[in-house]
Amino acid sequence: MKKTILFAVSAMFLMFSCQKDNSQEESGVVSAAQKENWLSANLDSKFANSQKQVTAYLFANEEMSKLVKTPNITEVRFVLGYESNTIQVSIVGVDKSGKELGKINSTILKESNYEAKLSKLNELSVSKTNKRTPLVSEHLLLPKDAYAGILGWKEKLNSVKDLDEVTSYDGLRFRHFSLESSIVETMVNKANTANIGVFFGLNPKGKVTTILISLDKNNAVKKTSITSKGETGDVLDDVLDGVRPSPPY
Repeated sequence: MKKTILFAVSAMFLMFSCQKDNSQEESGVVSAAQKENWLSANLDSKFANSQKQVTAYLFANEEMSKLVKTPNITEVRFVLGYESNTIQVSIVGVDKSGKELGKINSTILKESNYEAKLSKLNELSVSKTNKRTPLVSEHLLLPKDAYAGILGWKEKLNSVKDLDEVTSYDGLRFRHFSLESSIVETMVNKANTANIGVFFGLNPKGKVTTILISLDKNNAVKKTSITSKGETGDVLDDVLDGVRPSPPY
């Protein structure tokens, strides 16, 4: 009897562990073939059903930190590819001439109950006392706007409408999104950040963009409780929007 109970408990633990591991899938650097596949992919119901399972693309904070602090890297690019009816994303660091100097793989997060974690964005604000450069402020998103943008993309996938339109510029599909490395560096320097989550969302023009959110070790939105002159309560580390798609930039 004891052996039976022990076996059952062990099996339950194993099932739980497998379920936890299955919520994340390792993804390699986007290949040339995957890039080409993305440019001609049919964004139909098969794509929408597969892409809806993707919560975010995770980039380990430690790896991201090494990349953006690499000498001569001035820009990071979120490169898009396509495989198994799903968008693939990897990051490359480039210099001023566009030469690649480093790459990072993503881990695809698939967490069906993530909505509860994400909805916390509506309860948070950004710090009014944080000192930011004009460049960082230019890419700063309010948490509620980030949440609305992410939901907007999910709604497009649910309706399977205008997917070609929102992922392209003048009929040419977006190849990558770019952001200055100095901006990303402000995110990776924050304490207790385990991953930088890259979420797809819609910008005010209704086009797909990348939204960067700092996540903790449980991949929950990272927040900080503060009590300082001018503000109190829970605030969010800066949420950034990689607003430069290629094309046209």
